[in-house]
Amino acid sequence: MPDEIFLEIFDYISSCDLIYSFYNLNKRLNSIIHGICLHLDLSYIQKKLFLYTCHYILPNFHQQICSIKLSNKQTIDGIDYYLEQTKYSEHEQVETLVLTEPTIEQLTRLISYFPLLRILVIKTTDYLVIPIEFISESVRICRLSNCQIDILSSNISEKNYFIEEFNFKIPDISSLFILLHSMIYLKHLTCQVSDNSSIIFNLNQTFQRPLLLLNYLKLNVCSIPFMYIEYLLDLCPNLVSFIYTYTTGTESSYDNEHIDNERWNNLFTNKLNQLKIFDLHISLNIDPQRHLIFITKKFQDLDFFLKNNIRIIYEITSYKHILCTIPYMKPHSNNSIKKSSLKTMSDAYLRIHHFDLVLNQTIIHQQQHTIRCPLVHSFYLGLYENITPIEHQSRLLLNQSISFVYLKHFELHGTCLTDGFVVQLLTKMTNLNSLTLPLNHLITFQTNEVMRQNMKRIKKLQLTLTESLSIDCLKNILIPIFPSLHSMSFAVDNKIHSFEKILLTIIGQNDNDNYLKYLMFLELFALDQDWDNANLIHLKNIIRYKSNYRFLYVWL
Repeated sequence: MPDEIFLEIFDYISSCDLIYSFYNLNKRLNSIIHGICLHLDLSYIQKKLFLYTCHYILPNFHQQICSIKLSNKQTIDGIDYYLEQTKYSEHEQVETLVLTEPTIEQLTRLISYFPLLRILVIKTTDYLVIPIEFISESVRICRLSNCQIDILSSNISEKNYFIEEFNFKIPDISSLFILLHSMIYLKHLTCQVSDNSSIIFNLNQTFQRPLLLLNYLKLNVCSIPFMYIEYLLDLCPNLVSFIYTYTTGTESSYDNEHIDNERWNNLFTNKLNQLKIFDLHISLNIDPQRHLIFITKKFQDLDFFLKNNIRIIYEITSYKHILCTIPYMKPHSNNSIKKSSLKTMSDAYLRIHHFDLVLNQTIIHQQQHTIRCPLVHSFYLGLYENITPIEHQSRLLLNQSISFVYLKHFELHGTCLTDGFVVQLLTKMTNLNSLTLPLNHLITFQTNEVMRQNMKRIKKLQLTLTESLSIDCLKNILIPIFPSLHSMSFAVDNKIHSFEKILLTIIGQNDNDNYLKYLMFLELFALDQDWDNANLIHLKNIIRYKSNYRFLYVWL
């Protein structure tokens, strides 16, 4: 076969397996392997292959290694293990580094290993704070999921970063402007400004360099004056795509500025001349002065929307709970009519894929929330306030609004839920794979065969985090009714129900088939405040080497 066929085949094989399986079979294959870039994924492999990679591949093939993936999640303590095994290895050719759940200490040590790094990706559920000094000036793409950038250096504005794509969080709006002063090569920016944005920033005393190359901006802010947004857009004259989210926070006095359609009109007309896509998400408290249809119509009637093929998504929410999300999309065609093609609310609701609804006495009678959402994939329902007619009315509302055919994820919360209502809902949801519900409703699953069949598809389950899971509930309900679980979140009081016994029941003992065979992630909420990691020390071997290849990751 020609070399090109081998190269095509090798694209489908991980670099570790490729060298382990094909290297030193003959000189020709050795020559082909030495001519390709290697991408080492050490985020999810067995210990034996991990050691082989660190002790054989890294020293002998370091000039070919272009990217490395490491994880503390799929491989428990995998980043520490890598640091121990490779402290004398060379990494001068590595351009891409992907880390899952690193600590700041691990990042500090690792980043010094890669002098020519161009792409840095960090994925974490923790709120990891990264000083900007750890980011190399040579990095071109930097995606820091759920990570906050901290500007400690006083001379940060004197630096010149060559980053073209940046995704991060930052503590305040002033730090954002300081950072952007050093990043004039940005083309793609995603940024979330944290809540503590009350720091006064004098725009008149700053000299900011324009971001002429920036064409994509996704900005998420909370309770800041609108003038900062106007100033930021002044610096971005060539934006093509702009996604903007504003959320009510501690300073709600700024809210009305962000729904001032005249100020937005000025931005569209005078500053965003290149804009093609605009998604506007504004989360506000609903009150008589902020009527849903009235505010939305004001934005729809702006000249900018009538003359340009752009997209707008506008949402009005109650505090912390979305009541409805209404996407408006103008047709992308040259012969589109000058008026909005969406004259009725129902047409807009047809495209909603996620629906959050909180029902209580104050909003249950509002007709605007009785809507049709036939394509909903994810649904949150909260039922609060113990009122007699609420169950009947919410049942009627759901029958008119939600089609359960496409529903994949469902969350149910509330203080006035009855078993009958839970049964009615869950028997209709035939395609669920993710479920959140109160623990006390699980007993209903034992007697309803339709629900038992529907629950066999559930892979992710979260139970109420204020009630302790018991061994009986686990043996009689969870294991037989949710056999396909991959992920589970629950609470336990170790003084009443031993976590050790619960864990051993979950993962099986003595070759007993009655356990959760596919479970790989546990999120455990300790109701007993005396808990610490010492509770898991003697269980680590059981957890990590389950079934010889699958381990259980426990988040305590």
